[in-house]
Parts: sequence; C-alpha cells; structure tokens
Amino acid sequence: MIHPEEGAHVKPLAGIRMMVTRSRQQAGELITQLEALGGEAYAFPLIKMVPPRDTSPLDKAIFQLADYDWVMFTSVNGVRFFLERMRALQVPFERLTARLAAVGPKTAAELTKHGWKVDLIPSDYVAEGMLVSLKEELKPGERVLLPRADIARKLLPEELSRMGMEVAEVDVYQTVIDGEQAPEAAEYLSQGRIDVIAFTSSSTVSYFLEAMAPYGGAALLGNVRIACIGPITAQTAKAHGLHPDIVAEEYTVEGLMEALIIYWGGKADGRHF
Repeated sequence: MIHPEEGAHVKPLAGIRMMVTRSRQQAGELITQLEALGGEAYAFPLIKMVPPRDTSPLDKAIFQLADYDWVMFTSVNGVRFFLERMRALQVPFERLTARLAAVGPKTAAELTKHGWKVDLIPSDYVAEGMLVSLKEELKPGERVLLPRADIARKLLPEELSRMGMEVAEVDVYQTVIDGEQAPEAAEYLSQGRIDVIAFTSSSTVSYFLEAMAPYGGAALLGNVRIACIGPITAQTAKAHGLHPDIVAEEYTVEGLMEALIIYWGGKADGRHF
C-alpha cells in the first residue's frame, strides 16, 4: 500500500489508489475530487442506469402531475430520468406545481437547475432523514409521487402510507449490472494496485461481488480498504460479509473524501495531523 508522504505541501490523499465503482455517468465528480487531493483513480463502473421496461405507470403519473401535493426525489438520477420522460412526452415543466422534496443537496441542485424550488431537504441524506423532516410538513390524505429506481428500498413509501399519505411509487429508471471490466479489475486487485475501493450505493456492493465471483469474489479485497458513502451501503457490505473501514458521516462525495482524509491521518481541511 502506498501511504501519503509527510509534509505540508503534500496533498492529503497523495499516492492513495482508489477503485471507483460508480456508473460511467456519475464517476467523474468523485474522480475529479480524488485527484485534486492527490489520489489516483481506477474507474470500474458496475452500474448502468436505463429507462424502465414499462413506462406506462410513470407516463400516467406525469400526465396527472396536477393531482399530487408532493413529489419526492431520492436521487439525482431520479430527477434526470423524470425530466427526460417529461420531455419525451412533451409535458411542459410548468406542469409540476406540487411541493418538492429532495433527499440531499445534489438532488436539490439538479431540480433548481431547471427552475424548480425545493421545499424540503432533510439533514440526513437518506430515506430515514427525509421521513423525520417530513413529519411536520405532511398532512394525512395528501397525495405523494415517488419517482425512483426499481431497486429502491421500500421504507419511504411504506412509512408515508402509514402516516396517512396516498403514495404513488413509480419506477423512473432501473439499474443493471455493468461488469465489462471485471477481468481487468480483478487483475488490478490481485496485483495489489488498489489501496481502497469506494462503494457509493448498496447496488455497487452486490454487483461487485456478482461481477467478481468468477475471479475470487470478496477474497480479492483481502488487502484493500473498503470505503462506503453512508450507513445503508455499509450495512449492505456487512450483510455480504465485508468489513467497511471507512464510512462517510455526510452521505455525499465530499463527505466520502473527508472520511478518507481523516482515515489516512489528515484533517478534512487538507492539513495533516
């Protein structure tokens, strides 16, 4: 393993080599931030996001947008695919007049970029945090639209229904495995060319193990640190028998970078201890 050199002029993640398992479309931000901190990235995209096989429930929801009191977005991808479908159906953005909730600042930024005002962003960027924040805002009987991934957890719709909301959950995109680079990635790991692997969602964990099963599976991570973007991803890793070394306190790319810096003996502002 390569450790960052000492010295105030050395960047806090200098020499750290990270395997990035995000989709090709999403990996850029993480790689840019890692390299700015002195690290090196090896992109091993494990996820592809594609439109749902059956778009009829989503199309129906888009045509009936005026019927909803809230639309809740739980990912940047959810916003993007929703917008793409609105464009494809030639439904004007102005038709979305419901109050909007976004699970975190990146999702909110994607909405505001298109002129929408976000009414609620929870302090904890997971479904549990959104539920806590929504308790004071929602009224029983209100109609809620949840445009989400096909593999999204059921906690949010189930709890909203329990709170008396009328919930419509529609698949706005589906995630599929992208294991094209698996043989090369296995070679990188077995040759000790990776210091840390970053899992940025539960599906990256399960897809990693599925893609790498023919090449050694979890054993390939024996000498590799495991970093997770948040507690849900860490729980999934543990459920698969992995042991996360680093878990971000803020469930964002920035939070993950902070956690890495601290793990390798620095401070979140870039100074070394």
